[in-house]
This record gives sequence, structure tokens and C-alpha cells, in this order.
Amino acid sequence: MLQFVCDFCGNVKESGETWINGVAAENVGTQAARREVIIDPTWRRERAILPLAVHFCSLECKDNYLEQLFNKPVPVLEVVKTTVDNRGVRKVTAKKKLPSSAARLRSKTSRKARAH
Repeated sequence: MLQFVCDFCGNVKESGETWINGVAAENVGTQAARREVIIDPTWRRERAILPLAVHFCSLECKDNYLEQLFNKPVPVLEVVKTTVDNRGVRKVTAKKKLPSSAARLRSKTSRKARAH
């Protein structure tokens, strides 16, 4: 038996209740990050059981969830170490997440160093 829980407030969906569902995803790369949420116009069970599905018991919970999701800064990956093999192919061997504010600060600092 599947149990659907509101992704914002934690309420459990009862049979017969009208809920909102969709799919949320986040893709964080080395140069950019992208978040997206697709809200379905009606409850669709086949989409509600997907691994990236989100469930909401009300419009208020959906709106609060989206506000928190899109107001939260996205971490950026910083390449720590790269290697080049004998064919000249560059491979990333280590990376770490930085908060977006630290990434912006580091980017400004490295631009100033290159300018001098």
C-alpha cells in the first residue's frame, strides 16, 4: 500500500481527498544549477508514484514549498583536482560543493587576480 504525504506539511492523503501533485528536479553542474517543478493540472497516480514526484494537500502548501525551493541558494560545484590522460582527455577526479555566495566571492576574487 502506498501512502502519499504532503511534501510541505506532512499531512497524509486519505482516499477521496483532492490533492496536487507534480514532479520536481534539481540539476547542479559545474557552471550552472537548474531547479524545476512541473505541477500537474489534476492528480495523476502514474505521476504521483514517480521517484521525483511531489505531493501537496493544498494550494497554500504548494506555494510555500515552491517559495522555499526557489528562494534557497543553490550550491555550486568547484573542481578541486583534474587529471589529463595520455590522449589529452581531461577528467575531473575531485569536486566539492560550495554555497552559491562562496562561489560568487571566489569567482570575483579570481577575476581580480587575472586582471592584475
